[in-house]
Amino acid sequence: MEPVGIHSSCDHRAPANETLGHLKPIRHEVLEQKRLLWIDWGRNLRSQTLSRRLGVLLEQVCYDGGRWGRYMRSGRRTVAIIHRIRPDVVIATNPSIVLGILLLFLRGWYGFKLVSDAHHGGVTTARSRRCLQRLVDFHNAHVDLAIVTNETHARFLASLGTPAYVCQDPLPDIPKAVNSRPASGHRSVFLISSFDADEPYEAAFEAFRGLQKDGFALFVSGNYRKAKTDLSRFPWVNFLGFLPTDEYYAYLRSASIVMDLTTMENCLVCGAYEALAAGKPLIVSRTVALSEYFGDAVVLTDNTSEAIRESVLSAFAQRDQLVQRTRDWVGRNDRCMEQKIAGLRALLLTPNGNGRPDARPNGDGRPHARR
Repeated sequence: MEPVGIHSSCDHRAPANETLGHLKPIRHEVLEQKRLLWIDWGRNLRSQTLSRRLGVLLEQVCYDGGRWGRYMRSGRRTVAIIHRIRPDVVIATNPSIVLGILLLFLRGWYGFKLVSDAHHGGVTTARSRRCLQRLVDFHNAHVDLAIVTNETHARFLASLGTPAYVCQDPLPDIPKAVNSRPASGHRSVFLISSFDADEPYEAAFEAFRGLQKDGFALFVSGNYRKAKTDLSRFPWVNFLGFLPTDEYYAYLRSASIVMDLTTMENCLVCGAYEALAAGKPLIVSRTVALSEYFGDAVVLTDNTSEAIRESVLSAFAQRDQLVQRTRDWVGRNDRCMEQKIAGLRALLLTPNGNGRPDARPNGDGRPHARR
């Protein structure tokens, strides 16, 4: 069997959240009795941390170029990986729906158990695109198991007849040794952004029109060329673009406050895990999913410039208390994740006649009967 660890077959440099080279593979003897494989057509931090905790081989397949060319090259590479390893279980990061449909086809030929690690876009498509949503629903209705991050998505997949297991992201290991302090200053704020449609970044920029007068500086990661607004309107904002991993974590570590905002419900933002792992005061949007999961470890804000401004002032004023709450939350989360990882590992190894577990696990890992 292939050694357990993270493999990458990518031909371009990753953005800020690239493979964490300092992560070492974890071996579990029971998993080595079966061939378990994780495929990701990208470099998602969740795929890296969760596959490592499970002790599953991760193959990251990423290519530059146009969409159809990438699909063709990624598809050929995926078929070659499946043929070489002959896995018993395949976990696939979704999106990509193209990867998911390809694996449904390959499952009929190779007979593996297909598990979808469904991110927000792997359950609900953006902008209510009906045709794409139907394709996503078709895929989700035919996988053997789905891993999701919240109960709402689990219930939705249950309505399609698909077993779903709720498992949030394991916290990443953030390097502690940072040689520089790029977000220097007593009142620096680091906004983690991808400039996607669900991010209220304009409201955040506008909030700092006044906050800059109070000595606050805003640093923003991500591909700002995707922004749907004229960024020259916000000369007080420091746009960083994609950052190498070390530099990204240097900004994360050195900032006084970290922000990660979204307008989407049922979305647990990646940057929140990174900020809490680094022990930083954190501001996130006031959604049900974020408030229920992170609780009093974070400052919740409405997605308006006025609310964001007040949240920054509040987080700065209580930053010492937030650091302590973060430490407490991380300790509780570590114990909870151990249970969830053990439950997921057991499900991956469950033998069954039709490839589906006989019980549907709920959020705390305890299975309950199908409805």
